[in-house]
Amino acid sequence: MRHTKQYKRGSRGKAAVFFVVLFGFAIFSMLLPLRPTRSEIENRDLTKFPAFSAPALARGDYTQGIDTWFADTFPLRDVFRQLNNWVESLYGIKTVEIVGNVEQGDEIPDAPFTGE
Repeated sequence: MRHTKQYKRGSRGKAAVFFVVLFGFAIFSMLLPLRPTRSEIENRDLTKFPAFSAPALARGDYTQGIDTWFADTFPLRDVFRQLNNWVESLYGIKTVEIVGNVEQGDEIPDAPFTGE
């Protein structure tokens, strides 16, 4: 019984710290006026804040645009992307990401090479 109370007390403390950090970061990200406009890691311009119009609001395009803008310009986004890439590199899984224009490659042969 005594062990259970100590376990619950420790769990509640850890949960409280987790939620304070979670909500603190959420409030920080909403109040921070400085938003990145370009991602150097992805080598692209980030989404711009959508222009307001009543028809776009009625269709839901305006709020969807705000959602996309917020997700794309989240504070410390590049840091989290780098952290994610580092964690994925620990898995041992190597993927190829192609950025930019891709030129036409060589044709794939239909038959084995005979030396002619």
